[in-house]
Amino acid sequence: MARKNTNRILIWVVVILAATNLSMGFSFWYHKQQDKKAAEAQQVEMPSEQRTRFFREQLNLQPEQVELFRELNRTYNRSARRISDQLTLLRIEMVEEMGKAEADTTKLHSISSEIGAMHKTLKDVTADYYLDMKAVCDENQQEKLKEVFLSMTKSKEDVSLPQRGGRRYGWQNRE
Repeated sequence: MARKNTNRILIWVVVILAATNLSMGFSFWYHKQQDKKAAEAQQVEMPSEQRTRFFREQLNLQPEQVELFRELNRTYNRSARRISDQLTLLRIEMVEEMGKAEADTTKLHSISSEIGAMHKTLKDVTADYYLDMKAVCDENQQEKLKEVFLSMTKSKEDVSLPQRGGRRYGWQNRE
């Protein structure tokens, strides 16, 4: 009799734990999907207006300049997003190839060449964007635009490399 009760209790504990795990798993999955949707919605709508507002404030743009900047920004965002998406796909393809037991170095070099070409295209699109904005600005605004782009360039490095004279690691010679 006691053994029967113990088995029933254990079965109920297992059922309750399984139900709890399933509900937590579903909850995590649901919230992850909601966060992903919110992030996608934010990426599509927010950057354009924020960037236009930022330039309006930094350059003291006139209303007609704001409209031109807004249109230039929309065009740039579309082009840059397309290129960025292609770069992401190429990076994934490269990592998948490198992960193979016998990676094809010819294919890897081809992918890296494509990535380089896409980076060049992105830089060309960015330069055109800058020059188009510069054409809309007066001399004072052009100087401020240059400063803004310089600060953005310095803060958005793709890879942060260690600097000379920085932290010393155990494997380096100590003076």
